[in-house]
Amino acid sequence: MPRFFIDMSDDETFSRDDAGLVFKDVEEAKNAAVATLADMAREALPDGDARTFLAIIRGEDGGMLLQANLTLKVTSLVPTNTR
Repeated sequence: MPRFFIDMSDDETFSRDDAGLVFKDVEEAKNAAVATLADMAREALPDGDARTFLAIIRGEDGGMLLQANLTLKVTSLVPTNTR
């Protein structure tokens, strides 16, 4: 089975995956990356009103195969008091 490398980033840090993980295909690697994005968002919040999380999946040859991002933006719908 092939090895995939999942690099992760948020608005503050970038983590390059030098070890990789073995998955049966890119679809399985994508599912792992998406789950990790959700975990990153859960751990980082609440920390401001906007944040973007990014996963880049690379193959064994180092070539980029897939990119997934998760953007969280909080917008208040309550008017601010302007006295």
